[in-house]
Amino acid sequence: MSRKNVPSQEDFARAKAAMNKDDQGLADVRRQIMTQFGSRGVHQVLILYSRTTKSFGVFVFLQSDTQVASAHESGLASEMEDAVLQALEDVGRGSKSSLDVRFELDSDENVQMNFAGNYYHRLR
Repeated sequence: MSRKNVPSQEDFARAKAAMNKDDQGLADVRRQIMTQFGSRGVHQVLILYSRTTKSFGVFVFLQSDTQVASAHESGLASEMEDAVLQALEDVGRGSKSSLDVRFELDSDENVQMNFAGNYYHRLR
């Protein structure tokens, strides 16, 4: 940084490289889960990485609250969680046993009813 605390072009380049490293493979994991489970009710998948805690937040949204309950009862939720861990390992984010992943299953119905359709507010 310069004397006036203005980031240089090199500072921006380093920050961008760090952000790209944080995002490495996450879009591929999202695509894979959507492809694999889209026909089974998956509406949206959001994957976040925290550099501070070196952990992932994986949020899978089905269409309805009923589908969420059914997914837990049928084992679909566990199947999706295992698929996410495998996909993260496949893209080089670490071994399944070493990954710190918070997996949440929710519904678009909940987001629409309780967060006015705003996924950002749901994630907060």
